[in-house]
Amino acid sequence: MIARSDAACFVGIDLHKDTLVACTIAAKDREVAYRKIACVAREKVREFLADLPRPSVVAIETVGFYRWLWTEAEPLVDQVVLADARGCRALAGRRIKTDREDAFNVAELLMTGRLPTAWAPPNHIQRLRDLTRHRNGLSRDHAKTLHRVKSIMNRLNRPGPARMDAAGLQRYLLASVERIEADDLMMLWQHQRRLVEVEQDRSAIERRIIDLMRAEEFRRLREILESIPGVGLITAATAIAEIGDFSRFPDAKAIGRYAGLTPTGYSSADKHRLGRICKTGSPDLRWVLQQAAWTAIRCEPAFKKVASKISKGDKKKKAAAVAVARKLLVLMWTLVRKDELYKAREPVAA
Repeated sequence: MIARSDAACFVGIDLHKDTLVACTIAAKDREVAYRKIACVAREKVREFLADLPRPSVVAIETVGFYRWLWTEAEPLVDQVVLADARGCRALAGRRIKTDREDAFNVAELLMTGRLPTAWAPPNHIQRLRDLTRHRNGLSRDHAKTLHRVKSIMNRLNRPGPARMDAAGLQRYLLASVERIEADDLMMLWQHQRRLVEVEQDRSAIERRIIDLMRAEEFRRLREILESIPGVGLITAATAIAEIGDFSRFPDAKAIGRYAGLTPTGYSSADKHRLGRICKTGSPDLRWVLQQAAWTAIRCEPAFKKVASKISKGDKKKKAAAVAVARKLLVLMWTLVRKDELYKAREPVAA
């Protein structure tokens, strides 16, 4: 980590899919320079970074595709940081929004020590994150295809296969070929072929995730997380990939906000009420936690008790699952920080 007083220049980069705009501020005389480079011109990007006065500090405004630039910059400059785009924009005030202004804002905040930063996962966490996100996307595609199958079955007033996967649907269609009209049968066979493809792809990705999770750096984390009711390998892998370093969160509220599982609040005068969850952060993390919550409610009395208090019968089952998902997240954070396995008890209060 370079002290601000030691840096020769501060660089803020506003990154887009096709171009990047870099603003360089010299530490000595505050001279400002701009450079616009096409992202496909990797050699020019490397030349720009290598020619910066040393020691140099570069801040990249976070976007979903920043990783390639981080990889290029890390060996060529003295320090790379990830700037939180929303926080930078909030600190910009009422400035006009252009690529140059955005880059200058990041560089200026970096130089003055006020830059809001985001966490950049190390390479092994990023690799796991890419795989778990792809796997979870395939699972959602699988669920969408099954919903379409069920929709056709409901329209035909038929129960459908007992086992809702590619093999179960295949057996059902072979047995029902004379009882289903040709057009409906064609659509169902098309869905069946999609299910086969998705299930094969998902199995291949899961095997790769299992291989990665056997690595020494994940061994203890996996052991702790999988000891929690409802948390299996994929949930543990997704939590590790999306959260990374659990210790960077000072308290349970902070990690709840990071996952987007805390309720929004509305307050005016003497009126206070809670709204829906804020849904900030990773949707993949929220999704696997809610899947794990349904399992935890079924298999662990403590979580079942929490869910029954919130659900009030069948009226608020989804709200109860969200609450249990947040408790699972807080429990993960607590156990990892204490380096303890789960023991059957009341879940940590949120």
